[in-house]
Amino acid sequence: MLKKLINLIKYCETVADDMPDVPQPFVVADKEQGTTALNTPAIAGPQVVIALPLASLTGDCDNPTGSYTVVIFALEKGLEQTGTRPRHVAQYLETAGLLGRLLGKFLTDMGDSSAGRSCPILIGMEVSECIIAPEAGIFGGWNGYSATLTLK
Repeated sequence: MLKKLINLIKYCETVADDMPDVPQPFVVADKEQGTTALNTPAIAGPQVVIALPLASLTGDCDNPTGSYTVVIFALEKGLEQTGTRPRHVAQYLETAGLLGRLLGKFLTDMGDSSAGRSCPILIGMEVSECIIAPEAGIFGGWNGYSATLTLK
């Protein structure tokens, strides 16, 4: 019953493995775990945080149906008082680009026919909704963008 959820968690952990320009994601259960992960002194530059998928299932044990929600964050430490207005905008543009590369990977791995490849974990899933939102001061002071993906 939870096979798709387990596979989706595994996928989230490895989504950036073949993307050298994308940092390995922190896969977290909640904002507290995300804050702890990102506020390690050794972390610098853009980062990716993925919230563990949420499953909303209906039906019975033999034939469950439903959706899975994944939230992906592409973030960089906030500039606070040291940043200029153009630098703040540039930070959002950079994180939006990073998020775009990750979303493109998700779509390709779901079997985007134009790319000619897919990931066995995501075959048969499709995006039913994607909400992209700016983030400010999340996880203890990080700015950027998030995408809430609902997959079926």
